[in-house]
Amino acid sequence: MDGRINNPDTLMIRNADLLAKGAIDIHAIMEVPKGLKQPGFDRLPEIEEFAKSERERRLLAMIRTFRRFGTPSILPPGTPKEQVKILREAMAKMFNDPEFQKDYKKFVGEEPTPLMLEEMERAVKELPRDPEIVDLFKKLNAAGPLPAR
Repeated sequence: MDGRINNPDTLMIRNADLLAKGAIDIHAIMEVPKGLKQPGFDRLPEIEEFAKSERERRLLAMIRTFRRFGTPSILPPGTPKEQVKILREAMAKMFNDPEFQKDYKKFVGEEPTPLMLEEMERAVKELPRDPEIVDLFKKLNAAGPLPAR
């Protein structure tokens, strides 16, 4: 059976026994962010090595960016700048707090890897906007068979 996995950390936690037995054979990995080598998966080729065109590379860039976001915090247009500043500072303080990191790992079972707000803004600005890539992204993330290459 072929399949796709969204998160190597989750795969390792939920299926450690299957991985140890060799019952799962992984062929490639998507580094999120690009360049991040996951322990235990660093021998695998990065999925972008299989891209055959600039279109496919742009699609992978979009997927990688959305994977980095996780669950973003979004404020409505017109939110006063002072309130935005307070929220940014509070989130940065929380993400950098060693107690938060310890509790996160305890409850979730993974190391926290927050995407700081400045990085998220930069990533959003760099997202591909080409309608063809956006449409293909939607198809890849929908239920059902993968679209033809």
